[in-house]
This record gives sequence, structure tokens and C-alpha cells, in this order.
Amino acid sequence: MNDFETVYYFKHSNGYWSEDPGLWHNRGFLFGDGLFETMVLNKGKIRFSDQHFSRLKEGLDVLGMDGTKLSTLDQIEQQVQEIGITTPVFRLRWNVFRAGQGKYAPSDDLVLETLQIQAFQKPPAVKFNAYISSNVFVPESAWSHCKSLSAITYVMAAKEKLALDMDEVILKNTKGFISEAGSSNLFWVKDGIYYTPSLASSCIAGIARNRILQRLRDTGKTVLEGEFLEKDLLEAEKVFTSNVTGTSYIYKIGESKFNTAPDPWVESVFEGVH
Repeated sequence: MNDFETVYYFKHSNGYWSEDPGLWHNRGFLFGDGLFETMVLNKGKIRFSDQHFSRLKEGLDVLGMDGTKLSTLDQIEQQVQEIGITTPVFRLRWNVFRAGQGKYAPSDDLVLETLQIQAFQKPPAVKFNAYISSNVFVPESAWSHCKSLSAITYVMAAKEKLALDMDEVILKNTKGFISEAGSSNLFWVKDGIYYTPSLASSCIAGIARNRILQRLRDTGKTVLEGEFLEKDLLEAEKVFTSNVTGTSYIYKIGESKFNTAPDPWVESVFEGVH
């Protein structure tokens, strides 16, 4: 083996090693060099499709990736239709990663894509026990608002939540401001005013977050985005999390308890998904 660039091997569950196609050793796998969109397909159509595509394109620009050959959402929907899944509503993860190899410095900026299809599950209506992590923090960066494949922060948060037998983990960023929940954006209500961490707090620019903000403003609600401290959250009357699959209302964070009655203005954003 004197003339070669890279050789790949894979260890099987029985302990046997075999040569592995280089396709599996892509930059998404090796470096987390890419983005993903978690979407809900309802009767063959991607909900909030324009927002998903816009966020992905913006993320590609931030990471310096060339999306000129990126699939359109119509093509994604057509591909899923050809697979022949009969379930009316399901979850679709669209992974987009930088092509080529290289080491840390990429040799190519074009993109490759994969799809992951899973059953749709609504989040629980109420998450009874939540806590604010004192060990896992969301790092600040120019791309912290992007849905990056580099998700080790959320993996470690999820591991900690399971170890503590809790229903939800709330994360602060490295400056100490409330950022987001383990896999969701975070909102709270006090005196009729809705609060949510701004993108300056290192949270993901969630599709549901954006839709909720728009719905609240359209209905005349007062909404404040900003950098908030732990005490601001704990003084709330109602706390809820949101992602593209729906919302959950938090009953308790530490010793602080909250109203868990569903918010009709927020819930109307997700009408039609069962």
C-alpha cells in the first residue's frame, strides 16, 4: 500500500474489521461539517417549508458552503413520495454536509445530502420536572443560531438530563444568559408579556420560534427578545418550549412552579398536525 490517499476500516459488532467505503467517512461524520433541518411532512407537504429552506440557505452562507446544487423542497417531497410511505404525518431530517475530504481545511465547498425518515411524535403536553444545567453551556459563535451537525453540546445536555431523571434541561450560554432547552426554544410569560431569548443568547433560530413570534405579534401581544438571567425565567407565570413538532408547558423548574394551561395563540401555530 505505497500509493494511496486514505484507507477506511469499520469495526463490526462481532469485532471483525473490514474495509469501509469512503462514502461513510464524509465531512459530516468526521467533523460535523454541515447542517440539518428537522421537518414535519403532513400529507406529502413540508410544513413551514419556506422557512426551513431559508434557514438552511442562510446557514450554508454562514459556513461558506456552496448550495448551488442543493435540492429544492419540491424535489425532497417528490423523493419521499417515491419511497411510498403511507403514514400521513412523519418526521424528516434533511442532512446537508460539505463534500470532499481534506483535513480541517476543506478541499471542496459543494454539498452532499441525506434524508432520515422517522415516525412523527408530538412532544408531551406537560414536562413536569425541569432544571437549569450548571455543567453544560451553549457556546457563542457566529453560527450558534444554525442547526449544525456539530451537536455535542446537546448530546451532553441530554445525557445529563437522563442521568438526573428529569423531563427537560434548560441551558445557559457561556456568558450566563438563558439560551434554550435541550432540543427546543424557550418562551415564558409574565404579566401578559411574552419573553424569549434573542439569538444573541446563542440559541437556535428555530422555525417554530419564528412562527410563534410572528403569530403573537400579529395578535397584538407584547413580545420581548433579549438576554435574560436565570431569575427572569424563574419569576415567570408560564414557561413553554417549542420546536417544529409542537410545544410543551413546564410545570416546575427547581422549586418554582408554573401554569401549564395551553396558550391558544401559541397552539394555533401547530393546528393540523396530529
